Amino acid sequence: MKPILRWGFSILLLAVLIANPALAYNYPLSSEAIREAYFLAKAGLDKRQAFFEPYRHNLPVPKSGAHVGLIELETPFACIVDAIAQTPMTYHAPDAEQDYLDKPGEFRVHVEIYFTATYPEPSDTAATLRNFWQDFKIHLKQDAEIPSRSVHGKPIYDDSSLLGYDGATMDVDYDVKKIDPGAFTTIEVDTPDGQQVETTFSLNNLR
Repeated sequence: MKPILRWGFSILLLAVLIANPALAYNYPLSSEAIREAYFLAKAGLDKRQAFFEPYRHNLPVPKSGAHVGLIELETPFACIVDAIAQTPMTYHAPDAEQDYLDKPGEFRVHVEIYFTATYPEPSDTAATLRNFWQDFKIHLKQDAEIPSRSVHGKPIYDDSSLLGYDGATMDVDYDVKKIDPGAFTTIEVDTPDGQQVETTFSLNNLR
């Protein structure tokens, strides 16, 4: 194949990978998968948003209590896409391979919790609500519940709120080697008032 034809074929292949990356959860990530993640991360905001849409489930506001507004699944591939998207223009595909090939992957659940008219109580203050997200329990279940390795929470700041914030995010990390790639994955969030919010992801439809 002539050099100019090889270059043209490479551009065509790259366009196909960005437009329609192959689905199916897979770990560990190959060199080719890391390069796909790189080009997707650098393809532009619209393409990244379209890619992440199946990973993010927006949930309705409840009649009462806190609003668990978003549950997001972050696979090793998705984590790399997100991380590379934040790198400078001088960061290239070989850099991504060096950083991620044969390195431990991340599997994470991201949850966003928002205050509502009925949560918290009017008498609650910033002091009494300190680290309120610790009252929410997050479970990842496949055939059985998979224990988390760590849980981190932080406020969602809002200067217009009397409390200075209007909710919190929680990030729960799991051992990626304990994730069954062929199983449906249900995320359950237990709220302080006894409600349970849940949603299910199919890893066969994610990277």
